[in-house]
Amino acid sequence: MSLLTRSLKALGLPLLFALLWWLPAGPAQAAVSCTATMTNLAFGTVELVNGGTPTPATATLNYTCTNDGNATENARVCFNIGDGNEGLGNFNPRVMETTAGTQLRFQLYQATGGTIWGSNGNAQVPNPFVATMSIPRRTTAGGLGRVTGSATMRGELLPLQGTVPPGSYQDNFVGDHTSITLSRSTSGMPATCDTIQPGRFAFLVTATVAKSCLVTADPLNFGTVNGLPGQADRDQTSTINVTCTTPTPYTVALTPSNGATTGAGTMTPTGGVPGNADTVPYRLYRNAARTNVWGSVTGTNTVAGTGNGAAQALTLYGRVLGASANVRPDSYRDVVTVSVTY
Repeated sequence: MSLLTRSLKALGLPLLFALLWWLPAGPAQAAVSCTATMTNLAFGTVELVNGGTPTPATATLNYTCTNDGNATENARVCFNIGDGNEGLGNFNPRVMETTAGTQLRFQLYQATGGTIWGSNGNAQVPNPFVATMSIPRRTTAGGLGRVTGSATMRGELLPLQGTVPPGSYQDNFVGDHTSITLSRSTSGMPATCDTIQPGRFAFLVTATVAKSCLVTADPLNFGTVNGLPGQADRDQTSTINVTCTTPTPYTVALTPSNGATTGAGTMTPTGGVPGNADTVPYRLYRNAARTNVWGSVTGTNTVAGTGNGAAQALTLYGRVLGASANVRPDSYRDVVTVSVTY
């Protein structure tokens, strides 16, 4: 009874199994049988911190149905898929797991459409892949009538899983996590698939979540500065947003266009005043008191953190020294490179 209980949980076929258990022996009939194989579905290495949806992956079901009778048989064949060894009863969505038990959500679909590939009797995912066919009678030489076919299964990772830790994930659809059921008739196409076939079509779903980081930065705008000498320092702030996988350590380095490693840059004219060669020096800092420079020497003047899958806001403190205000009126700018090492 333990095997029966597991089959009910994995595929959601309680009515089907109960009926089969009590079916009385009947007269010998022509044997129509089907076998199938499924290729593994591999998402490969994926990055999740950008909030998008990785490229779908596909697998192929190949099946063969035979007829050893003396009349053509019409068959409806259902290829049922359950939750997988690591699925833990999750069908919508299904889940992969690492050996540590962290989960990655995904779903399996039939071909290019939106129909989830499920199983007969499963309230969450009730639609197996169904193939209908007319299988010719056996040949005069004794060979079996035969029909072969294939179907595409599409797998998609769910979006917004940036908090999922890096690692290798899988869900193994082995044993009673797949099944083939069919019904046959010589007069018309059956409306259901009731008879369980002995074959399975085991397959593996895998994905590797990579360590990754995404960084965005707001402009650091000092605004309009009085050009007269002796002005006070002009201070402004900006925000750098870093999103890294959990729990990925990272460091953020800033490098002005002059290549300085100490956060000391120079803004140059944008061309509004012909012949203007003046420059406006500025400094970048890690703290509001502007005592700790933000540069690009790892372990000395960079900013470190640990990713949690969400955007982490880092405040950048900038300063234009008042003594440098004695320049020609113009618009000045520089480009700072933000580098994230992880």
